[in-house]
Amino acid sequence: MHTVYVRDALKCSIVSKEFLIINLINILTPNADGKNDLLDYTDLKIKENVSIKIFDRSGTIVYTSKPTDFTWDGKLNGRPLATGTYWYVLSWTEPFTQLPVNYKGWILLKNRN
Repeated sequence: MHTVYVRDALKCSIVSKEFLIINLINILTPNADGKNDLLDYTDLKIKENVSIKIFDRSGTIVYTSKPTDFTWDGKLNGRPLATGTYWYVLSWTEPFTQLPVNYKGWILLKNRN
């Protein structure tokens, strides 16, 4: 979370605006080395209607976020998925403007298998 402070032209009022920069990573290596082990979009909890879906190459959904959990560990039902490219759809609604935000992309999952 970042905050920007802006003063009006008369230098009387200071207005603050918080904003979030989302780092859309494209590699996941869940090998417990502390680097890229988890896809973690927990910061999105300040947004509304957050949805994260991850698909395999055949279009099968392998992960769907829950209203309070925006993390994925590269597993499906507790079992590691195969190394490969997966695709995601990430969306939310901005709280004050009700503006819909959508991102689509890919993630390389590198598992030891």
